[in-house]
Amino acid sequence: MAENTKKIAEIAGILGIDESVCRDIAKEYDTILPCKKIGRVNVYDDNMVDRFRKIADLQAQGLPKEVIIPAIRGGKSLEERASEDMKKLGVDIEKGPEKTVPKPVPKPIPRSEIEEELILAVRSAEFSVTTMDHRLSAIREKSEADNVAILDAVSAVSVEVAELKNQVHSLWDQIASLEKYLREAQRKPYWKR
Repeated sequence: MAENTKKIAEIAGILGIDESVCRDIAKEYDTILPCKKIGRVNVYDDNMVDRFRKIADLQAQGLPKEVIIPAIRGGKSLEERASEDMKKLGVDIEKGPEKTVPKPVPKPIPRSEIEEELILAVRSAEFSVTTMDHRLSAIREKSEADNVAILDAVSAVSVEVAELKNQVHSLWDQIASLEKYLREAQRKPYWKR
């Protein structure tokens, strides 16, 4: 695979989004996200990563596909293009009395490249922090379980040591009484033993 192409998984990793979301974007916006097929795998040129990012951001803002595609193409909406085509053909579009239409939702202010990179960096950092937090939690849980097992083993060994200590004391007592018996037996004459 050429170095200047990326698979969906790589693009998702770069953008810090789920691979399934990236695949959905690729399917839905295949007209503006051209790809090459290598076997059964779709690969995208490096310049498509930026398009994936912009589409994901616009979707996150709740914009429909009809708005996102012209925005990505950098062109005008279908209505604007249709009215321009009509003017080129010499058809004058007369405007009727203006209707009171509710104000459209204001379009988001486009972000600069630095802002976009900063947002991506923050998302990537959040993902990394979440991943590390999950790993640390797993390590803490495992170490707590290990500590409990170690404490159980130590208490079992303490009980065994206490039992052995008692056995050693009783053994010393038996040895002492045996020594006493032997001393007394040596003091007695042979025939009285």
